[in-house]
Amino acid sequence: MNHQQIRAFFALNHTRPKKKLGQNFLVNPEALKIILEAGAVTAHDTVIEIGAGLGCLTEVLARHAERVIAIEVDELLYNALATHFGATCEPTLALQKSTNPRVQLLNADVLKLELNSLLVDGNPGTVPPTFKVIANLPYNITTPILWKLLAHHKQIHSCVLMMQKEVAERIVAGPGGKDYGALTIGVAYRAEATLIATLSPENFYPAPKVDSALLKLEMRETPKVAVESEELFFQVVRTAFRTRRKMLKNALVRGGLASGEVLAAAFKELGIAPQRRAETLDITEFAALANCLSQSISAKTGV
Repeated sequence: MNHQQIRAFFALNHTRPKKKLGQNFLVNPEALKIILEAGAVTAHDTVIEIGAGLGCLTEVLARHAERVIAIEVDELLYNALATHFGATCEPTLALQKSTNPRVQLLNADVLKLELNSLLVDGNPGTVPPTFKVIANLPYNITTPILWKLLAHHKQIHSCVLMMQKEVAERIVAGPGGKDYGALTIGVAYRAEATLIATLSPENFYPAPKVDSALLKLEMRETPKVAVESEELFFQVVRTAFRTRRKMLKNALVRGGLASGEVLAAAFKELGIAPQRRAETLDITEFAALANCLSQSISAKTGV
């Protein structure tokens, strides 16, 4: 769809795109080709599309995937999808089949949705499908959606996600810069992130106030680093970056993770200067520090 067709749709329904739902519709057909290529969609894939909108990308995906599960939270857009694909217009939490055997529709909020219900084989008895997620994410809830998808890293093969350029740059950032942070490490732990393309606001209607980026996440079979306690590892990372301008030792002491003496011993053992700041440590160093602290805690408690 182009700008005029989208404007006409909303004019006909006496409304406008909902800013609170992050409704910015992709209107550049060349971008659809880039998304499809990045997703490497095949006839063996089940693609979960988050925020199907008016179905432009859904239509393209359905030509290549074995199955497309199109999720749309907005009732107006869901009804338009249902009409277009020949499904029921009654909003329901159940998957709705359409006249296109490759498309199923779901009227739901992805953050409230139990993804396990979708990450199942739609044709038992055949070779299990490869699950991929492709989405033009609402920018105001990009991070919680990311964490939710990463939690299903064992079931999801890869994700191709449109998001705010600033967020994408934080995810692919290297140590030492202002963009590097807890989000960088959290994503890297579970997935290999690649920045595919950047898109200016005029590629969307209505045009957002920021540039966008297409990011691909390929889920790892095993985490990037080995940690004794994932909970402690992420706690160390989050605490370190919570006061990123402070020296690492001071940030962790203030966060209550360990005493100054325990941390000093850990830094000495690992060869990490205590005056370093969080943004200078790579994921391997964070893992080593978390493992060292885990061993200290175990020794202290006798566990």
